[in-house]
Amino acid sequence: MKSSSFIAENAEDAVQLVQKNLGPEAVITSVRKLPASGLARLLQRAGQIEVTACVPEKPRHAVPAGVDAYVPFGEKFEEEMELPPPRAAHRWRSIAWLESLGLLPEFSDRLELKLRTMHGPKPPEMPIAEWSAVRDTLATFWRPPRHEEDGTGRPHVFIGPPGSGKTTALCKWLTSAVLRGEHRARVWRLDGETANTAEFLSLHCEMIGVPAERFWNGADGGEELLLVDLPGVDGHSAAGMKALREQLSSLPAPHIHLVLNAAYETTLLFEQFNVFAPLMPEDLIFTHLDEEHRRVKLWNFVLGTNCSLGWLAGGQKIPGEFHRAASSLLFPHKNLR
Repeated sequence: MKSSSFIAENAEDAVQLVQKNLGPEAVITSVRKLPASGLARLLQRAGQIEVTACVPEKPRHAVPAGVDAYVPFGEKFEEEMELPPPRAAHRWRSIAWLESLGLLPEFSDRLELKLRTMHGPKPPEMPIAEWSAVRDTLATFWRPPRHEEDGTGRPHVFIGPPGSGKTTALCKWLTSAVLRGEHRARVWRLDGETANTAEFLSLHCEMIGVPAERFWNGADGGEELLLVDLPGVDGHSAAGMKALREQLSSLPAPHIHLVLNAAYETTLLFEQFNVFAPLMPEDLIFTHLDEEHRRVKLWNFVLGTNCSLGWLAGGQKIPGEFHRAASSLLFPHKNLR
């Protein structure tokens, strides 16, 4: 898809330029602050901002009514699925396919048990009918996340191991909300047991006109989106986890979001989840999805935990790919981007 760049005085003007030139379906992929020049520099005024945006390409082939765009369909269904030979334990070949894409056997067995309860022991003869039954049954396990964001005085706190992409996820959420004019926002970049070295967060906040503070000074409970960035914590560090618990308890009833790198192996992700689970995160944010095309493996966390999936993020561009998690986004298709 073709990208276009626009230069504006502020975020509001930038959004208007993008929508005027590219239409309401345009997606902003990056925001960059330009240095002040000329008279503005002499007067110490802030520089302009450059926004890059594009219009997502539409599917080349129309999808028949009633068919999920995220799954193979039609006469070539079995060929496109590249089905492996079914395990002896599974009569539903679609389940064997999901296992090949990362669904753990213990959860595929649970899925098949529910399928047999709902549809009987014998799968439908037509592959597309079988997949439709599997997809619909899998979706019944989905737990929608809470969408409470502002006006409560409760901050959203991002926690997780180092390298999980917490700060980038925060910037994506912040930028998306601010550029769309949905919220006023405040950001806190707090130290933990170690210093918070995410200088780019402060710079990014300055660029889009959002205050970024280094010490918690309380929130006034107004109609604002309150976001708190903390340093990553090694789950094997008892001192680090203790400091994190104490810091969370000092904040006013925070919304806790556990951020994990989806490109890691599932066993490691479960280890990380189990370490942070006692802190009672209300949802999971999975990042680095541009590096992991097997989104099916995220169903392991729907089936194997009591925690909802909140957001799905990919890439380093801000806001870039950042979506509310939905069951339809975890079903396989040929181009998981």
